[in-house]
Amino acid sequence: MLEVLTNPNGFFKRKSNEDVEFKTPLIIIAILAIVGAISAFIITQSIMGTLPEEAAGFAAIGAAFGAIAAFVMTFIMWIVFSGIFYLISMIFHGEGDFKRVLEFVSYGYIPSILNSLISTYFTSNLYSNIDWATQDPQALQETLLSDPSLQIAGIIGILFTLWSANIWLFAMVHSRNLSVRDGAITVGIPILIYIIYTLYQLRIFGA
Repeated sequence: MLEVLTNPNGFFKRKSNEDVEFKTPLIIIAILAIVGAISAFIITQSIMGTLPEEAAGFAAIGAAFGAIAAFVMTFIMWIVFSGIFYLISMIFHGEGDFKRVLEFVSYGYIPSILNSLISTYFTSNLYSNIDWATQDPQALQETLLSDPSLQIAGIIGILFTLWSANIWLFAMVHSRNLSVRDGAITVGIPILIYIIYTLYQLRIFGA
């Protein structure tokens, strides 16, 4: 399966001759969902350590709900991104079943597992050093956005997203019978929007 990270074109070309299977995709998404849930819990725990004792109980409940939400959202986003790619590929008269798209798109989330671990390290360290109880929302936002660790995590996240995009490109080429050009446009449109939004949030450009 590591071949998909280094040679996605060859990997999906071979997989396209096999029957659709969801065992491996579900394992990939489940691992990412578990990592995301743990990350959400760890980050919330970091915040809890700076809160007054009376607020800690509510934060604990929030940590549990946050972990559950992160787990569920991972599966939802898998389906949503697969659907977006599928719909855009229709412009290029793509041919292929949505189940195949769903299967192949899952492999593009493998880099996200490592990215989630790295992001958790940076954000938990950042959040644990902030006094959440005393800062007003505006000052808190400025503190977060001015911290270089958040921007580093954001840039690393973009790099991993581009890695995923390269995998998704060939996933769409072979699941929807597209040319490389059409596959690049299919994947590139939503990914470009996501990257621009991320850069804006990090204030790397724009105010």
